[in-house]
Amino acid sequence: MRRIPTLLSCLALLTLTAGAALACHVGGNVYCPTGEPLAGIRIDLVATDGTVYERYAVTNELGRYDIALLCEPHCYRLTAVTPDGETIVSPASGSYEFCADAANNYIVEGRDWQLTSPICPTDQTPGLCWLTAGGAKFSAVTGTDVGDYTKLYNWGGNVYPSCSPFPGDGGSWNNIDNLNRLHFHGTDIEVIRCGNVEDHEAGSESPVTPFNFIEFQGTGTLKGIKGNKVDFGTVYFWAHVQDRNEPGSSGQKDGAGKDRYFLNVFTNPADPAGSSVMLIDVDHDPATMDPVTITDGNMQLHDTSCDESVVAGSSTSSAMAPITRDEGAAPAAGRVAWLGTPYPNPGSGARTVRFGLATSAAVTLRVFDAAGRLVDQLENGVLPAGDYSTTWDLRDADGDAVAAGVYFVRMTLGTQVFTRSITVTP
Repeated sequence: MRRIPTLLSCLALLTLTAGAALACHVGGNVYCPTGEPLAGIRIDLVATDGTVYERYAVTNELGRYDIALLCEPHCYRLTAVTPDGETIVSPASGSYEFCADAANNYIVEGRDWQLTSPICPTDQTPGLCWLTAGGAKFSAVTGTDVGDYTKLYNWGGNVYPSCSPFPGDGGSWNNIDNLNRLHFHGTDIEVIRCGNVEDHEAGSESPVTPFNFIEFQGTGTLKGIKGNKVDFGTVYFWAHVQDRNEPGSSGQKDGAGKDRYFLNVFTNPADPAGSSVMLIDVDHDPATMDPVTITDGNMQLHDTSCDESVVAGSSTSSAMAPITRDEGAAPAAGRVAWLGTPYPNPGSGARTVRFGLATSAAVTLRVFDAAGRLVDQLENGVLPAGDYSTTWDLRDADGDAVAAGVYFVRMTLGTQVFTRSITVTP
């Protein structure tokens, strides 16, 4: 993938190389999940308070961008342009909403982005893991243990049991909001990634895994309990769970070692922050992810059995299979399109790729290498709504076996683009 800035873009980058050069501005950085800066990413800004004002910047070689703001009180929205298969990992909402005023001298810093991209380094690709968890967040009435008796939230469930996306459609996740008398039940779960948080030692010891966080998403229901008759119908969710090495948060004295939890349940997948209906977050802002420290229970990540022999439906055939529709898997009303994590992954054998369509759509499903070059095309046509699966035999369009490395499966549905990584081992 090439990113050749135009002369205008180059001049803009020379002008906007540092926030200090702008009296009124918003600035930040764009990174790969592994921490390396991403150059050539366009960030768009638009005023949201009725003022006609639009600007953009393209990140430089350090991943930095700065955009001039009006030196007067206004509110804005930032969005990232992702034309080449990038996926926004953070912010969780996919955009930033903010206001600038004289109190901060019309300077807004720290609006950072984390994106996956085919040009990101490939030697630290997160692997598979699964989650079993249960716990609660108590209210701190007096600031001591004496007052911590009211359960604000309690939760439990499992995600990708034994690393398989099939049992229970990816698992089951429950969250009860006792303050608002709501019960969320997450189903049709998809693991986004597993990795390590920056401010804590990598991995976990309870049980031993190379990771200490998992992120997952899906659909579910949100209904009232204890006399609350509300029913939101089908909802969507995004969750982040940290397992910070301890056997149980209630027995952990060091707050840095306690497990942490973020959950956003929303009704509109195009606007997760604006349509949030249940949120577990430190600052109660769904546009940023600030996981709470849990007070009771335990989050346990696992990576045992995450291999080719136990992933349901795994295939070792080197022949490419056709697109097949999963019987009885037509999506329910309100579901969105999705692209599952290829499995088994990593490995040296053929990979099964599953995806779903909410409506009939023209679909392209292609495989690219780490440099963004097209390797193979798995599908290019119109398919009705439903869930599907196919197999990539680890060969290119000429029938030659591909070399070991990282590849990307990209599904395109009109303006929607979904990307998943595949690690091919020798």
